[in-house]
Amino acid sequence: MKRAQLPASTLVTLPVQFGHLMYGTLCIAFDRAHTEELAIPLPVAQLLAQTCSWLLYAIEQSTFLQGQCQQLDYQVHGPLTKREREVLALMCRGYDQEAIAQMLCISPATVGKHRQHIYEQLGVHCERDALLAAYHIGLFSIIEDSLS
Repeated sequence: MKRAQLPASTLVTLPVQFGHLMYGTLCIAFDRAHTEELAIPLPVAQLLAQTCSWLLYAIEQSTFLQGQCQQLDYQVHGPLTKREREVLALMCRGYDQEAIAQMLCISPATVGKHRQHIYEQLGVHCERDALLAAYHIGLFSIIEDSLS
């Protein structure tokens, strides 16, 4: 981008936002030594703004989850079976009981029994608390789950 295209006082500004969440603006000045060039190339600046957006969103989500986990009252009573871990992993991905049953080739009633045992083993009473407890004790990672 040439400086002649912009007024002398103008900086290049890029939004730092994730979806509808606006975190701020990244301002890029022109290079003092090469007055017709930006201090960093525009594609690099765009990548930097996007990376900052992702990082701020991840920090915000992590802070929220940690707050939710601190309010949670749970106690692990025992290990989960391999099948219970599979059910829990699918619950973490947002699948309902019917979808989990289809994916694992078991009946919805069997999925329900596995869910009940998961709740008992984690010392919770609902799916939301089971997912928070599972996240808090390291049974799944939101990052790993989103990459698979």
